[in-house]
Amino acid sequence: MAAALAVGGAGRAVAASGAASAQAAPPNLAAARAAIQRLSGLDPSRFALSTLVAGAGETDAFQISRVGDQVGIAGSSTVALLSGFNWWLKYVARGHLSANGDQLQLPSTLPTPATPIRMSTELAERYAYNFTFFGYTSPYWQWPEWERELDFLAINGTNRALALIGQEIVWYDTFRDFGMSELEVRQWISMPAHQPWQWYGETTGYDLDASGYSGPVSVEFLHKRRDLGQQIVARMRELGITPVFPAFVGHVPDEVFKSRHPGTHIPAQKDYAGHPRPYWLDTTEALYPEVARRFYEAQRTHFGTTTHFSNDLFHEVGDDLPDYLDGANLGDAAVAVQNALEEASPGAIWLLQGWQSNPRLEILNAVDENRVIVLDLDSDDDRKWEDTEAYWGVPWCWGSIQNFGGRLGMFGNLGEPGQTFPRVRTRPERRRLVGCAWVQEGLHQNPIVPDLLGEMMWRRSAVDLSTWVRDFAVRRYGSDDANAIKAWDILRRTAYSYVSTNHTTGEGPFESAFQAMPDLNLRSVSMFGPDEFRYLPEEFEPALPALLAVAPALRNKPTYKYDVVDVTRQVLANRGRLLLDKIREAYEAKDRTELARHSNRFLTTIDQTERILGTHPQWMLGPWLEQAKTWGTTADEKQLIEWNARSMITIWTEEAFGTLREYANREWHGLLSSYYKPRWQRFLTDLPATMASGKQPEYGDWLARGDAWSQQTELHRTTPAADPYTVAADIAAALAADPL
Repeated sequence: MAAALAVGGAGRAVAASGAASAQAAPPNLAAARAAIQRLSGLDPSRFALSTLVAGAGETDAFQISRVGDQVGIAGSSTVALLSGFNWWLKYVARGHLSANGDQLQLPSTLPTPATPIRMSTELAERYAYNFTFFGYTSPYWQWPEWERELDFLAINGTNRALALIGQEIVWYDTFRDFGMSELEVRQWISMPAHQPWQWYGETTGYDLDASGYSGPVSVEFLHKRRDLGQQIVARMRELGITPVFPAFVGHVPDEVFKSRHPGTHIPAQKDYAGHPRPYWLDTTEALYPEVARRFYEAQRTHFGTTTHFSNDLFHEVGDDLPDYLDGANLGDAAVAVQNALEEASPGAIWLLQGWQSNPRLEILNAVDENRVIVLDLDSDDDRKWEDTEAYWGVPWCWGSIQNFGGRLGMFGNLGEPGQTFPRVRTRPERRRLVGCAWVQEGLHQNPIVPDLLGEMMWRRSAVDLSTWVRDFAVRRYGSDDANAIKAWDILRRTAYSYVSTNHTTGEGPFESAFQAMPDLNLRSVSMFGPDEFRYLPEEFEPALPALLAVAPALRNKPTYKYDVVDVTRQVLANRGRLLLDKIREAYEAKDRTELARHSNRFLTTIDQTERILGTHPQWMLGPWLEQAKTWGTTADEKQLIEWNARSMITIWTEEAFGTLREYANREWHGLLSSYYKPRWQRFLTDLPATMASGKQPEYGDWLARGDAWSQQTELHRTTPAADPYTVAADIAAALAADPL
């Protein structure tokens, strides 16, 4: 293929380029000791930490051994040292760390391996974070959440991570120097949950829309975000994680900016899900390097320097690209972006996302391929890397997205990272594979998935999933409990066995009907969700009684408490889907008795879900809202940020309702009872009256109702009200007494 050869020769060996080819910096032993203590509470003096020299074919390595009466961990970088600690914790001490509970019941004498354990990786680029993670999971985090998160990245081998928090102050500084007032810039900046799409060039600030709020973001707010961002990047550097900053690819504040620079090619862009996109400053125009120079100067002033930058030219525009370019040349535009990066940070690496039509061959043919890395976001499903001959020979990273919108639901395709990825790393077709990219849209659910992903950058061969999941269960609960092992084997064979055989069933887990816009013919809940079960629900259901049968000593473990809520919730979600089928069948049969019976059962199942979710803070709406409000300085700003938090998980925004409503749906205590259940109650109450016509109720006010809910300020509980095991056991008994 001639086009492929224009970028890179076929058969090129795995070799990183530019900054990607260098081995990791020597470890910061003090930083590693501090992280070990933060994560485990263990006295770091019980560990003998030292520097290890990576060998031939290795970019990073660690070794675990006995050193006198200490656990010896040697690493070639700080990340390698901490990954070695995590490996020791998992496979020597039988402990477990996760975003959904830790298990640290360790012996008083810390165990050491009988013989040294040495692990290494040839992958120079081990990247974390989709831009959308900063909207769907972490928009309102404060330092305690970020401190834990960054430690967690390091122990799982990540050495590059997108650093987006606070970067909006760079816009604030930059555009004021090019003819805009400070108020105009603040009006253009989105609130935190929606800001990732502004970096993508898909949305602009819309805090002055029909929500009724006065907005915009305050200067105090920008400074608070900036200050947290500075803490984040400082800790990243301390841990040996390279912060990845957003690149400036020409997105500017709409017609306001354009009007201040007449004669410059600044074409308007189309809309994204009903939102106007930012205008695009043609990067081949003389004004672009001036703006880019100021952008990177402001970024450097606030956050220091880095070597890696990420952003895409024309994200998710498909076949309409010529309209967006408006006569500009795409290859020339990309060269201009890369030149601006080189001026700002000599040798800078530009990370491009392999997603939908991007990156296009015209870009890769034009730029210096040795200063570009493609993050293939969906290697484990869409497999774009195969369709493009490994991105035509430029450096690239195998990526896993798995989660969309931060939507909850037990789901994962463990076979891809656990078995396929190791094989890809040795296939000649991989060409210039230089790393991996964990790019879930939302995190902090399905803890087994990041646990495996974090290991596979160090493993050179595939794992036996049956054995690996069994070991995961033992580590997660700190016990070789037969019922726990049985439960997790069921989960392995159902929720975590998804394999993509075609691309017709949508993204992520089969969503709960409870979050759906009421419809008897419901397929997917979000527009892009799957329209069928990923597994047989009757094969999943036995996981709950197995989990409830574990030894009493395990039931107070934080890990168990999270899991028993998740499994119970999933059983109820599956039951809700099946009950909706029965409601439809009764409606079509014009059987009023059965319609009423199944409608009541459906609403009862929502109530049962609400009850189990209320036993764990990670399954509650209240913490999400209360944390959002901590970012506000005034009462009005708190209300504005609460609207941002509420709208993201329901309507998304008024403009995007038709496309993105429920995209970030959540099964959360408080959200079910105050938002989702009233919709279904209304629908099911009105349903019998339409039975004769066979035309189910239709409403034209769902958006108005959703927008009204998003503007509410009622408080929701933030602390659990009952014990997860007790409530789960009670629900299981009720389900057994009322089988489908």
